[in-house]
Amino acid sequence: MPINTGFELQGKNQCAAYSTAFVLRNSGKQAKGIEVYAEIPFKIPFSGYVLPKGVLSYLQSQGLKPMMYKGDLSSLKARLVQGQAPVIVLVGNKFFWQHYMTLVGFDEDKSELYFFDSDKVDDQNAELPGNRTMTNDYFLKWWSNGLPVFNHVYITAEK
Repeated sequence: MPINTGFELQGKNQCAAYSTAFVLRNSGKQAKGIEVYAEIPFKIPFSGYVLPKGVLSYLQSQGLKPMMYKGDLSSLKARLVQGQAPVIVLVGNKFFWQHYMTLVGFDEDKSELYFFDSDKVDDQNAELPGNRTMTNDYFLKWWSNGLPVFNHVYITAEK
């Protein structure tokens, strides 16, 4: 799928806003991660971490129709192809850390997934989509993030 590669490097715990800004840019809207972070609701005090409800609320306030799903890898890939737009995923390790990234593509033959990850300084993917590649198995390890309410969660946004 065609993806706007306007990568931005996030500040601490700002991944939700930067993933949201990436999705907005790919829907034709102007958005910078730092500006989205200043406005996005449902931040946890002191840490600044944004709950999924904040991503949904902000995308809706920008005129998109966001939906949050729980599913498996097949349903995630199907949503990406169906919507022809990036999909925000939540990965993590229980209460130690949670992180939002944006799925932009995959290769079934190589069992690889391609992401925009706002926590990466450089583009590790060269000619491939996004700036980060994960194998299906590695991604699934972190997508099963140890917090049942956030396990296998992803967010889509339609115009």
